[in-house]
Amino acid sequence: MTIEQALPQKNRWSDPSGLARRTAAGLVHLARAPSWTLRAVLASRLIVLVAGAYGVLVPRRWGLSPLSTHLGAVGNALLGPATRFDAAYYLSIASHGYTRNSVLPVFFPLYPLLIHVFSYVTGSDAIAGVAISWASFGVALVLLHRLTELELGKRAADATVLLLAFTPLSFFFTAVYTESLFLLFSVGTIYAARRERWALAGILGALATLTRVTGILLVVPILIMHLPSRRRLSRHLGWVLLMPTALFGYLTFLAASGFSWLAPFKDEAHWYRVSAGPIGGIASAVSAAIGSTGAIVRGAEPIYDPSRYGPLTPAAESIYLLLVLAIAGMILVSCLRRLPLEYGAYAAMALMMCVSSPVLQQPLVSLDRYVLTIFPLWMAAGAWIAKRRLERPAVVIGAILLAFYTVQFASGSFIA
Repeated sequence: MTIEQALPQKNRWSDPSGLARRTAAGLVHLARAPSWTLRAVLASRLIVLVAGAYGVLVPRRWGLSPLSTHLGAVGNALLGPATRFDAAYYLSIASHGYTRNSVLPVFFPLYPLLIHVFSYVTGSDAIAGVAISWASFGVALVLLHRLTELELGKRAADATVLLLAFTPLSFFFTAVYTESLFLLFSVGTIYAARRERWALAGILGALATLTRVTGILLVVPILIMHLPSRRRLSRHLGWVLLMPTALFGYLTFLAASGFSWLAPFKDEAHWYRVSAGPIGGIASAVSAAIGSTGAIVRGAEPIYDPSRYGPLTPAAESIYLLLVLAIAGMILVSCLRRLPLEYGAYAAMALMMCVSSPVLQQPLVSLDRYVLTIFPLWMAAGAWIAKRRLERPAVVIGAILLAFYTVQFASGSFIA
């Protein structure tokens, strides 16, 4: 019998000592990470560190962000790759808050707040951000392994962790971006709900919502999980309200600070995003890919042409992103077949949100980064890979592409 099982049920949330014991037991359980997960984290991050340092040191034709140059040559080589592009916004919020007349409200507050707090320990916002991302990624993979093993078995769980750790854009998980923190809270929310720990699920869901707006979508899978036990619905439903409360609280804070109530959504226009809905977004992406195919066939544009705007030309990028969407769609079908409804519902809504605000020049820009955190898709893909025993070639191909994209990103070439 575990510590948790031995606790009286009526005192679960009212007895402080009982809560402390359960928390301690949970931390011990979490610390027993599968060696497979640990090896995946360490091996993939070694690739990111080496490729990132090379990307910083290699000669380039365009400038780089100075956010980590104060850390010296070694510090810049190790942390420079983690502080590119959107990282500047998070570090700015961590240092100065949400300054007036800016587009910073688009970036939700929890991650920069944590950076600000931990910078008192590390002495550097950049170091604090990287440390949070590294820790969040490791714990998120442990939870994802356990959740996948619970639903699909150990072999599928191993494959899922490998796929996500070595996917070509997984360097974002240890950069000063919200990917790893959001993955941690979203996986943790569903894992807690799956084990009927509704209070914990509500708290983690609220933290996910304060990390990214898509966290609000976690309300739906939790509600679906309640359906089989309707007699208990009214008792636990209140915890779900923490997620919309968290979103409303952030919007209220912005309004009190002189911003628009809907600033996080209106300010997307700064990046030329328009609200088109999923059908409009997909139609724009298909149209862009068709036109791009014609340009490449005519020889008007090459495919590979690295610059500060990315390793691919805009035409090739349009085709590539549509391919990412098509693959995600096929995996979504598998997700709906293999996993309980709550997983497929969350993945479908998250994917639709990702394509509902296309960018005028490149409708699906950043889609390949956004799908990193739609974890039910990775669970379904892991099960597919495991069934065909393709883990080894998937890791080899992923590692090669991970090194390539990390070098590009570290050298100042825009990725996602």
